[in-house]
Amino acid sequence: MKNVMTRLATNAQTRPSQAVVGCIETLNQGYEFLETLSQEDYVFIAQPHVSSSIGEHFRHWLDLFHAIKLDPLKIDYNVRRRGHAVERSLDVAKQEIRELVEWLFELPSNELHQVVSVETEVMLSQTHVEEVSSTFVRELTFAALHATHHFAMAKVVASLRGVDSDSHFGVAPTTATYQRAQ
Repeated sequence: MKNVMTRLATNAQTRPSQAVVGCIETLNQGYEFLETLSQEDYVFIAQPHVSSSIGEHFRHWLDLFHAIKLDPLKIDYNVRRRGHAVERSLDVAKQEIRELVEWLFELPSNELHQVVSVETEVMLSQTHVEEVSSTFVRELTFAALHATHHFAMAKVVASLRGVDSDSHFGVAPTTATYQRAQ
């Protein structure tokens, strides 16, 4: 996966949109983080601090990308793969990230701004699914930003296991911009 950033830099003529590049950067960051973990780190649950393993956090944000990929015109974020092998296997998670990066590289840029329908549950007290309009690129951006939130949680679990993470891991793009300006 280290060659992903090289691929982005050298393919300037076929370079994806900046939003897609941001998604690829996020996925690459997740992959590089996984490279620092053991299988035991990946499935460890740091109770009482965090109730989900790193694997469960990764499955969750990967589900968002999979929902977009599955049907890019009608995205259903309620489709979840709880209990899937990606929660328990570092290798499965890495493979899914590699496949998503390849998919993103192949996305036709003329489809990014198409209008899409999004379904998602919106209430805790009862089941209620709301359907809203969005754009394909907005939903890709949402999935990447949501991944960053889960990266921050995964970083906490890793630190409790004594695993050091890159200082930029789990940092949102707006926070990185702020930090660069300081």
